[in-house]
Amino acid sequence: MNPLVQIKNLYKLLLIIFVIFLGCNKEDDLISKPGTLPPLNLLYKEAFKKYQTGEWTNSIELFQKVESRYSYSEWAPKATLMIMYIYYEAGQGYRAVEYANKYKKLYPFGKSMDYVDFIIGLSFYEKIETVARDQSNSKFAKKKFKEIIKKYPDTIYAEEAKYKIDLIDEQLAGKEMYIARYYMKKSKWIPAIKRLNIIMNDYGQTIYVTEALHRLVEIYYSLGNINAAKKYAAILGYNFNDSDWYKKSYKIVGDKDYNIKKVKSKRKLKDRIIQMFKFSK
Repeated sequence: MNPLVQIKNLYKLLLIIFVIFLGCNKEDDLISKPGTLPPLNLLYKEAFKKYQTGEWTNSIELFQKVESRYSYSEWAPKATLMIMYIYYEAGQGYRAVEYANKYKKLYPFGKSMDYVDFIIGLSFYEKIETVARDQSNSKFAKKKFKEIIKKYPDTIYAEEAKYKIDLIDEQLAGKEMYIARYYMKKSKWIPAIKRLNIIMNDYGQTIYVTEALHRLVEIYYSLGNINAAKKYAAILGYNFNDSDWYKKSYKIVGDKDYNIKKVKSKRKLKDRIIQMFKFSK
């Protein structure tokens, strides 16, 4: 065959391959080429794809382009929600809250407001410290979850918020008990009693209520107020006669002149094992 013909055929083949390659990569070029404005559907799809493959930084950048370049489209608020969630999932709660507040400001009548409020609550919930440390995040998360229950009572977020509040109450009760024990070691009985009464009044359904009753027995017995000690021992025995704290209290006040009647407990401690997996860091 004529060499010139061969060259022409080769050129045609290369041209065909180039055109096919160009067609296959057209979408990628539209996404990555600087200064271009990719179609909305391609941009959003690519952003979501990056999220699914774990390329979260790139995903956020693309969703931010959806926000800014297609701000008046129905996909802009969805992009904001995706950025918010990616930051939450990445453990960057402060950035998640930032985008949650951005959504609330830009779209005050948005359909996903319950979800946004829930993410705000979760972001603070995930930052809860151990009982020995400050509990500001616990209190704020509880406040937010209570708002969710009130504002969105029939949603799945309200149901989850109730469960989260139970766990937070355990944490807050644990904080009060931690402080009460400290005061007891220092023989500061009045502030210790105050903390124990907080547990009794505000966190009566937590696992710490039995210990609180026993500590009150200890304190009042040490102060010589035997009647008060026996009163709290009786309450403990009436409600939790199968607990170890009751047995300890009975040893303190259970003399021949005073016997706590063992009755069937009317109120049991929670059966479920409370997983405080986020409370210990």
